[in-house]
Amino acid sequence: MKKASVLLLVVVLSIGLAGCSKPAAPAGEKPAAPKYPEKPITFLVPMSAGGGSDIMARAIANVMQKEQLLPQPLVVENKPGGSGSIGWSYVAGKIGDPYIISTVSSSFWTTPLAGNSPVSYKDFTAISALAMDPFLLMVKEDSPYKTLDDMLTAAKAKPEGLAVSGASGLSDDRVCTGLLEKQAGVKFNYVPFEGGGDAMTSLLGGHVQLCWANPGEALSQLEAKKARPLAVTSDQRLAKLPDVPTFKELGFDTVVFHQFRGIVAPKNIPEEALKVLEEAFKKLSESQTWQKDYIEPNMVTSRYLPAKEFGDAIVKQNELYTNIFKELGLLK
Repeated sequence: MKKASVLLLVVVLSIGLAGCSKPAAPAGEKPAAPKYPEKPITFLVPMSAGGGSDIMARAIANVMQKEQLLPQPLVVENKPGGSGSIGWSYVAGKIGDPYIISTVSSSFWTTPLAGNSPVSYKDFTAISALAMDPFLLMVKEDSPYKTLDDMLTAAKAKPEGLAVSGASGLSDDRVCTGLLEKQAGVKFNYVPFEGGGDAMTSLLGGHVQLCWANPGEALSQLEAKKARPLAVTSDQRLAKLPDVPTFKELGFDTVVFHQFRGIVAPKNIPEEALKVLEEAFKKLSESQTWQKDYIEPNMVTSRYLPAKEFGDAIVKQNELYTNIFKELGLLK
């Protein structure tokens, strides 16, 4: 009798627990897939800390969390080396993984064109374009070159006598150097580094006389009066640097250039993940916090493009770099 009572109690409890469980999916239907993202997303920056890509990535991560644009955080991780090839190769190797994304800057195109990367733009999924920023040609605050003309006079007197630092071997910095060399009739000693932060450190340390920098990269040095801009590659003067002339107004109308910035993921990520990321970055671009925390203080131009349009723009940008490098004799 006692055993029968115990057996009855077990049966009753089993039925009760079964009634509390979630109903099984109807026959022939797959269980509902978990919603993306379920865990933090690695936001890989293939350049050193302190450069333009790093500044943008950390600003994105902060705004995303502040505005709760994604249910999980973006965790910024730097993996510099090989002018971006090490970091981008790592991301490209994560085919189908929606839990890693990366920044896009000039080396995304130029390093493969130089034959220094095993991957290219074809190995990624475009997420969105976000901004375009110009370049400042910088000198140390105590430099004897007070104007662009002062510097060019010295450069003409001693070909390759002035060293200019930039972020990687065939980057926008190298493009700007080539454009200026061609129109001004001078020749610099271009010294590539692993990112804008390292390039600026080299200038401040007196290892080079000139440095190309995005306004965001140069901001802290400008405010501290450690570095000084000679000219900017934008079409018009920057609102926050009204005293800095453009190359164009100084007579160098071909030295007009902007860097394209955006976000990519590995190839073949799930369509649902792509939609979630695309929507999150769209909301980011429309956010007033983003405008005030990144766009305005870093003096960049906001330019949002959704995944499909950014993918098309990536192909066109690759063609643009190819043509420019061939014209400057930087590609065989």
